[in-house]
Amino acid sequence: MTLRSTYSDPSGLQYRLRAASALLGITDNTTKRYLEESQIQVRRANDDGTKSVAVRLFDPDTLFQIAQWRREKNLIKTPQNGPYVITVDIVKGGTGKTTTAAEITLHLQLAGLRVLAIDLDVQANLTQYMGYEADLTEKDLASYGLNLDAIVGQTFAHVVCPFLNRAPGESVGSLIKMPFGKNGPHLIAADANLGDIEFALSTAKGSREMALDKLLNLAKTGQLPGFDTSKYDVIVFDCPPNVSMTSTAALAAADIVVAPVRLDAFAVKGLSRVIEELKLLRETYKGAIHSELVILATHFAAQLSRIQRMNQALQQYEKQVAPVSISVSEEFPKSLERYIPMSLQKPLSQASNEYKLFTDHLIKRLLAIEEKRSQAVEKGSQS
Repeated sequence: MTLRSTYSDPSGLQYRLRAASALLGITDNTTKRYLEESQIQVRRANDDGTKSVAVRLFDPDTLFQIAQWRREKNLIKTPQNGPYVITVDIVKGGTGKTTTAAEITLHLQLAGLRVLAIDLDVQANLTQYMGYEADLTEKDLASYGLNLDAIVGQTFAHVVCPFLNRAPGESVGSLIKMPFGKNGPHLIAADANLGDIEFALSTAKGSREMALDKLLNLAKTGQLPGFDTSKYDVIVFDCPPNVSMTSTAALAAADIVVAPVRLDAFAVKGLSRVIEELKLLRETYKGAIHSELVILATHFAAQLSRIQRMNQALQQYEKQVAPVSISVSEEFPKSLERYIPMSLQKPLSQASNEYKLFTDHLIKRLLAIEEKRSQAVEKGSQS
């Protein structure tokens, strides 16, 4: 028996051409052409000797292979000076924060970018979405048919705490998880020990809020032993749903802050907290904070007058509101129970398409940020 490396079992995920093309964001004919040119092998329904129609059956690994092949052939435009940081944060639970972190991680990778998702919440829901059970122990492995890779042995605390304490960093080779193989998004999982970051930040000296920004700047240039992020285009932080020093440091390190706002009064108040915190960071560290806010309306249902009123309340932030909303769907809580992102389970659903469109918007924002900064550097060198 082959042992799995994740608590979830994605082996049953398979997609016909239409669903595969939807996840990749291309036409059916383009998918066929890419398969022919790349020579990536796709299973047929009759490969097992049955009399089934010989339709193509894609799996997640095949889709991620195609996405990375597109990247290698320069068929898509990706950021060149990453990794850029997307921090998903809102001071309110139940807004779709972790769902959003999981979905944009997935769709960014399917778009051809290389993504590292980092779970900063001790509740470890992003870890669960990506197929891992934080409470799993070695003695549980045999009963679930799992190997050691399924264990969450290390968290981001194993990087942050040595950095703050100026101690030698640990190797993170076993820290970085690959829930969908090397061509899929990578993950730094969370468990209860992640709380060590909060204590380390609260007792650190100097500019504590800028600690993660400094850490990541060293990591992307290979200057942080044991933690090199230079191969990634995007790092996605999923923050806890409460005010914390960890969330503040993740906001300060962000290029884009995504604030998922459930369309009710309490979530809109939570948005105000994020906006005020960003304002305070900019005032405290003048010129060092470059975070751009993107507000994502979630749990949208056009027929509900309450939601329409809340949607109108967001119009005061019109320039920051994303051009797409995420509709109410029962598939989101089900996906958490199954330890697999919703879009991989329901690729043709409205919600999956909405997250795909939102991710396209984020990619455009990232490319615009890169262009703006390149122009600023060029202008500075000429003056």
